[in-house]
Amino acid sequence: MREIRQLEGRRAGAAYPRAGFSAPAFVGFLALCVVGCGGSEHEESLPLLQVGMTDTVAPIYDDGQLQMYEVKKGVSFPILAPDATTRGQLNDKQTAPYGRQPWVTTDDIDVQVNWTISNLDEEEHVVEMLVDPWNEFGRYYPGLQLTDAEDEEYMPNFSGIDERYVAPGKGAGEGSRLHGTYTFTDLQEMATDLATVMSLIEDPPTTEDEEEDPTVTYTNHAFHGQNRSDDDPLVAQWVPRVVAGLTGLDIGFRTYEKANLAIEVAIELVDKNGKRVRREGDEEKPLLEPTDAIITVGVAAP
Repeated sequence: MREIRQLEGRRAGAAYPRAGFSAPAFVGFLALCVVGCGGSEHEESLPLLQVGMTDTVAPIYDDGQLQMYEVKKGVSFPILAPDATTRGQLNDKQTAPYGRQPWVTTDDIDVQVNWTISNLDEEEHVVEMLVDPWNEFGRYYPGLQLTDAEDEEYMPNFSGIDERYVAPGKGAGEGSRLHGTYTFTDLQEMATDLATVMSLIEDPPTTEDEEEDPTVTYTNHAFHGQNRSDDDPLVAQWVPRVVAGLTGLDIGFRTYEKANLAIEVAIELVDKNGKRVRREGDEEKPLLEPTDAIITVGVAAP
C-alpha cells in the first residue's frame, strides 16, 4: 500500500461512534428483482449495480505528491424486520460484542458478489476493488493508519475486500473488461472479520509501544485477504461465538490517477431459512432499517 503523507497531526485510534454515515461521492444506480426458489430457502438477486468514475472526479486525498480517487455505492439488503415480540427477545439476550442477539447471523444469509471492471481509457489502469461490510449494528468505514508519527505519514486501512487488478486499455477489446467473483465463503469471512473488529474495538489489544495502535494493526490483519478467521491465532480470541450476518455492502474502487472506469456488480443473496429476506409479493412487510452507525479504526482522510 502507498503511504499518505502530511496529514494534520492526529493520533491514530479506534472508534465505534453512533453517528451518521458520510461516504465519498459516487455514481450509480441499483436495479432490484426477487426470484423465489420454492421450499424454505430462496434467493434474491440484485442484478445490476453500476459504479462509475470519470477523469473529472476530484481526488479524495491530495498532498501534492499522492492523489487518491475513489467512488463507492452503498447497497442495503431487503432484510425483513423482526416483529415486536422477537425484537424484545433479541434485546433481552446480551451477546458480545453487539450488546444484544443479532437478528441476522451468518447461519441465516449467504452473499456472493459477481463483478466486471471496464476500462474506458486507452491506457491501462491499476484498479483497487473495495468491498466493505455492513451488519445490523454498523457499517465498516476504513480509516487511515499512522505509519510514521514524526513525519506524519499515513496509509489507507484495508477494506473488507481490497484487491488490485490491472485493467488493459480499451484497445484490448474484450480484454479491457475484467471479470471475477467474491464467493459465498469470501463474504462469510468478511462478515466474521467485521464481527472480530467489533470485538477488538470493544476489548482492545495491548502493546508496550505507546506509538503503536494495536487495534489498527489487528484490524488490518483480520481483513487481510490471506488471513482466515478459522485458522488465525493472532485474532482468534476476538472472533465472536455468534457472527452477525451481512445486511448491506459499500462497493466501489480506488485509483491513484485520473481515469474513466466503470464496474458492474451482481449480488446474490440466499435466505437459508426463508425468514430473513423479503420475497416478491411481500412488499407490505416492513424491512429492517439500515444502520447509520459507523465502525472504523484509525483516522479519516482530511
